[in-house]
Amino acid sequence: MGLDELYLRVLATSSDDLVEKKNAQKVLNLMRKGRHWVLVVLLLANVVINESLPIFLDGAIGGGIAAIAISTTAIVIFGEIIPQAVSVRYGLAVGARCAPFVLCLMYLFAPIAWPIAKLLDHVLGANEGHTYKKAELKSFLQFHRTGEEPLRDDEISILNGVLELNTKNVETIMTPIKDVVTLCMDTILDHVTVDAILNSGYSRIPIHASGNPLAFRGLLLVKKLLVYDPAKALPVSHFKLSILPEALPSINCFQALDYFQTGRAHLLLVSRTPGFAGGAIGVITLEDIIEEIISEEIVDETDQYEDNQSKQRAKRLTNAAVMRGIVERERSLPHISSAEGTPLLASTPLLSDHSSFPTLLPPTPQQFQHQIQQHQLQYHAPMPLQQQQQNPHGHTRDTGLLLHHQTPLRYGAVSQSPKS
Repeated sequence: MGLDELYLRVLATSSDDLVEKKNAQKVLNLMRKGRHWVLVVLLLANVVINESLPIFLDGAIGGGIAAIAISTTAIVIFGEIIPQAVSVRYGLAVGARCAPFVLCLMYLFAPIAWPIAKLLDHVLGANEGHTYKKAELKSFLQFHRTGEEPLRDDEISILNGVLELNTKNVETIMTPIKDVVTLCMDTILDHVTVDAILNSGYSRIPIHASGNPLAFRGLLLVKKLLVYDPAKALPVSHFKLSILPEALPSINCFQALDYFQTGRAHLLLVSRTPGFAGGAIGVITLEDIIEEIISEEIVDETDQYEDNQSKQRAKRLTNAAVMRGIVERERSLPHISSAEGTPLLASTPLLSDHSSFPTLLPPTPQQFQHQIQQHQLQYHAPMPLQQQQQNPHGHTRDTGLLLHHQTPLRYGAVSQSPKS
């Protein structure tokens, strides 16, 4: 009776020991017939034995003080101390072996025990087993840091993060809109702008309407720029934008995760007025949800800060525990043949290896916006007539910019004409 039904269900479904699993299922089947029924039967059997022993001894040794002393000692030692001591350590095995005998007693005492058990069920309620609340589960996990199969700190943190996900709103983990890198529909995507986008390290850029930075139109996927030639200087409006879903700040992280799992989008605009302009207060991504699940910040190659709340500089750990089983190799750029008739990019990967380039921190969102705004002025201001001269070299482009660092070739930015 001291075995918890929840504990028995866990053993019966997930125990690695086949004997233990079988024993748990036997006891569980017995308990499912009615815990109160089993309780009443065991108590009735115990009372019958306790009352029968003095009567038996009275006839065997003639009664008196000797019969009382022997019966009391036998009941205490063999009926209480030894059974309880054995049951504490081997309760499941003993219960499984005694289950058929107890079942016979249940049917034997059914005329008396079953009505009493039903009365207890009606008055006290049927015992359906104990379950743990989330707060209790979190404390329960802490006790499993030691034992036969102790949980790692990372495992406990992840389990705690999952338990908190349903009670945490997206507003508490979102990136504020002032820290979000955005572009206008009229922004011209030339070499400077594309370089700034690539250097920002983001894979999705929210796009807003001209003149209203809080009226968002969609998402520009940076991967679409891989086959785009910046020399065309096309506006953002020329590109097909992906959807930018909006949601209230009160939705929980599980709701956001469920939406991300549909594959429709991995970035969500948090707005006080979803579907209407002017209410945007931040964005949340799939990475933000994963960080809450693992209870740690994910710092990628371009992150400057560990999180958007504390603004602490990113620290990339390379200690022995983190690097165990991981091998990092530096790769140099392959030799590019310049022989006539050989395509310049024929033997090079689409993405260049930056290991030989100086480490450049990506700009902050504020620096990004300022850089883009200052650069875009040239497309909206009238050019003096003396500067509107045709380039005498039609096949070259003079930007007038000084190159301070090596810039890898981008796919689509180089073309070759057949020799005439």
